Amino acid sequence: MISATTFLVTELVAAAVLAMWVVVRFPKLGPKTLRSAVIVLAGGFALMQLLPFGLDLTVRLPHGAYAALFGCALPCFFGVFLAAGWTMRLLADAFGGSNGGGGHRVPASAHG
Repeated sequence: MISATTFLVTELVAAAVLAMWVVVRFPKLGPKTLRSAVIVLAGGFALMQLLPFGLDLTVRLPHGAYAALFGCALPCFFGVFLAAGWTMRLLADAFGGSNGGGGHRVPASAHG
């Protein structure tokens, strides 16, 4: 039997890996502007604030511990990690750090 702490850490890592897979696998999915990305991220954090209420309700169900962990906690963690991934992708694009390096373009004649 594994401890609750070990299971929760494993669930957090699983949610982060799933979110990273979605960000990488579906690059056209997600917000297109930094403003909308911040709104989605704020919505994810607001959802996390509601997580204790959802956990409290689902724990009372038959097999409620599983329902709470897989039906409430995992989707909330996934949503926050996904929103954070989308935000980081937009920030990387904005600063030219994505898609093969980007950066400042130097004309060929400037190399001298």
